Amino acid sequence: MKAEIITIGDEILIGQIVDTNSAWIAARLNEAGFTVVRKLTVGDDRRETADAVIVTGGLGPTKDDITKQTLAGIFGGEMVRDRETYERNGRILAARGIEYNELNREQATVPSSAEVLQNMHGTAPGMWFTRGGKAVVSLPGVPFEMKELMETEVMPRLAAHFRQSKVVHRTAITYGLAESVLAATIAEWEAALPGYLHLAYLPSPSQIRLRLSAYDIEGRREEEEIERQFG
Repeated sequence: MKAEIITIGDEILIGQIVDTNSAWIAARLNEAGFTVVRKLTVGDDRRETADAVIVTGGLGPTKDDITKQTLAGIFGGEMVRDRETYERNGRILAARGIEYNELNREQATVPSSAEVLQNMHGTAPGMWFTRGGKAVVSLPGVPFEMKELMETEVMPRLAAHFRQSKVVHRTAITYGLAESVLAATIAEWEAALPGYLHLAYLPSPSQIRLRLSAYDIEGRREEEEIERQFG
């Protein structure tokens, strides 16, 4: 039996909370005999489409890591050996006393349609793909390798590839009201919010946070309006 887990919430996507629910659900499903084949987090607005997609993991030396082959099938091109990665990986493994076998050599093989992002802290290179103005980035799943590539390679490329904008969030905390009561209390205010502002309710046992957000901002108008609404 196979199962998929979908978590919904902008607060997960913007990093305000860590998604522990899907990990717990996956463990329980495995105990019940299900194989979890996909975990996905989506935002609260189903109309959104992505300009950039970031993929982590699946770049290891074992045969169950199929990310490169999958991306090659999507973006085309043949699998080629990246010489810089190949030579550096040889030095890394030699220093660790590890045989540079065929599986390890394959980590230097990438789709020819990719721009290679050199991983200075591991053997799996990152990859950058573009099509129709969109970008897909594949990064290793090892956290410190992923973070280094995000900071040194991916964020500068995203800044150069896409027009510059920003996202602004402001949060207010309420106490002593149930979510339904709070929603009824502020219904008139919420209905009068400008269309470019988005309100989210983030409940917990002791409080409810109200997050007001503006996305894809280029000027100061939206930021100033958030400050006025929560002022």
